[in-house]
Parts: sequence; structure tokens; C-alpha cells
Amino acid sequence: MAEILMVRHGQAAFGTDDYDRLTEVGWEQSRLLGDYFVRRQMTFDAIFTGTMRRHRETLAGVLEALSEQPPATELPGLNEFDFHALVTAYRALNPDTNVDTRDARAFYGCLRDALLAWNRGELIDVAEDWAAFESRVRGTLSALTEPRGRVLVVSSGGPISAVVRETLQLSVENMVNLNLQALNTGITRYYGNQKLLRLNTFNAVPHLESPDDSRLITYT
Repeated sequence: MAEILMVRHGQAAFGTDDYDRLTEVGWEQSRLLGDYFVRRQMTFDAIFTGTMRRHRETLAGVLEALSEQPPATELPGLNEFDFHALVTAYRALNPDTNVDTRDARAFYGCLRDALLAWNRGELIDVAEDWAAFESRVRGTLSALTEPRGRVLVVSSGGPISAVVRETLQLSVENMVNLNLQALNTGITRYYGNQKLLRLNTFNAVPHLESPDDSRLITYT
């Protein structure tokens, strides 16, 4: 039996020319998560990340407080879908869609529509279709559930919500809604093995619950 903690990356640099890096807030969120693990005397028997810079940096921030942890295994299946490409493809099909892509609220509202259109197979000129995305995420589950003990996984909102969908047999619309609620460094916990996976907690941020740290609760 494994305890699997799937952690979304810290705040990334939305609205810049390089989203795939942590902001100073993202680094602080990650370090506070590491401090939380230390206070709870939590160590890990296995660690997995995607291959994105924001995944590696989040893990680096967490590990500043932890010592003698196992080396991380990188799994491309834990990478986020290309949401900028999806929004671009959606807007190409809907030229009347007027959205300021520098405004996070407007952008993610458009992204919700784009994700649903992606699932329906309406988007063209995208490198990955919906079925391929779900298949690669599903393919990581055997790796994540093989170790026994406590497993740390650093990924993104899309794969994390896709695993919730797989576990609870949710509709795509519900999955998308969960995806857009994913908090930076939010923890989603499972217990299980390769035969059965049970969701215990979704999107928790106990390391950011003090009044002084509430400013660090972010979504982008």
C-alpha cells in the first residue's frame, strides 16, 4: 500500500515570456511546503516529477528543508498539456472571442472553453489530442503506485485533475472545473496500489493556512 501525495507546482510566471519558471512567491510556497513536511516528520520512499522546469524548481524548494531523500524520477506523462496552444487553437476557431491573454481571470475563462472543445475533438493544429493526454497520464499510474510507503509527486493541474477523474470516474466538465481550482503547491493525497487507488484529500494547502501566509494562496 502506498500513500501518494500529488503536489501542483508553485506559482509560475504567468504573463511573462517564460511561464515555465517559478516566481519568488512560487519559491516561497515550495519552501514552506518543505518546512511543513519537516514539522510533520514526513519523509519519502520515492519521488516523481514531470520534466518541466517549474516541476524541478518546486521540488528543489521543497527539498531545501528535507535531507537524505531518494533521487527524483522524471516522468514526461506528468507534464502539463500545452494550454497556450489550446487557447490559440480555440481562438482561431472562434475569432470573435475577445480575451486579454495577459489577464489571468480572462485567460483561464477562455481556457475552460478551450479544454472542453479539445475534449470534443474540435481543435485543429494541436500537437496532442485529448485521448493522448489522458493515455499518457494514465500510463504514469503504474509507476506511481508501484513503490510502497510514502510517494511524493510534483506535477501540474491538468495531470492531477486527470488522475482525480480516473479515480472517481468524473465527467470531463467536472475534471476541468477541478483543474481550474488547483492551488499552487496544493496537495492531493491518495492511498492505494496498482489494483486500487482511493482519493483521500484534494487541493489542500496546510502549509499556507496561517494568516501571515494567506497572501501566498495562488492559482496561476
